[in-house]
Amino acid sequence: MNVSALGRLDLALRSVTPFFLTVTLILLGTMPLAMPVDWPITPAFGLMAVFYWSVYRPDLLPALAVFALGVLQDLISAAPLGITAVIYLGTYGVVLNQRKVFLGKPFAMSWWGFMMVAIVAAVVRWLLSSIFAGRVLEGHRMVTELAATILLFPLLVWLFVTTHRRILPQVAG
Repeated sequence: MNVSALGRLDLALRSVTPFFLTVTLILLGTMPLAMPVDWPITPAFGLMAVFYWSVYRPDLLPALAVFALGVLQDLISAAPLGITAVIYLGTYGVVLNQRKVFLGKPFAMSWWGFMMVAIVAAVVRWLLSSIFAGRVLEGHRMVTELAATILLFPLLVWLFVTTHRRILPQVAG
């Protein structure tokens, strides 16, 4: 392999980093957090990733990849197929439309924006899950997972920012 081919391979691998990092987080998200409640808590790591990359590098996580991530999440979590894909694509569309609100702003603005997105996503998931179940599902689990998702967002953003700065600076955006 010549230097040019290695450079192109390196660039290609860097370009798919957001997708594979999100896949890894989705897989990690299937391992529930140990909490003092009677049900497992699974924060929405995939939603955090979709939000972050939609704001800062949507070129590296296109809509088709977002859809695939949602389907993967549904398959792994045994959720009705398509629920997470709809939520992720809705998040992607809204965030792309509002990117300018977040770019160049303090972290608090992104966290606030993510909180709004996470609340809507949790309610939509609960509503769609209730429809698929044919009954109104209890909401306490949704609220607990939403709180965990919002509280863990800064930690995940640190991971995304570190990845963005160390792995992706050479990838034109």
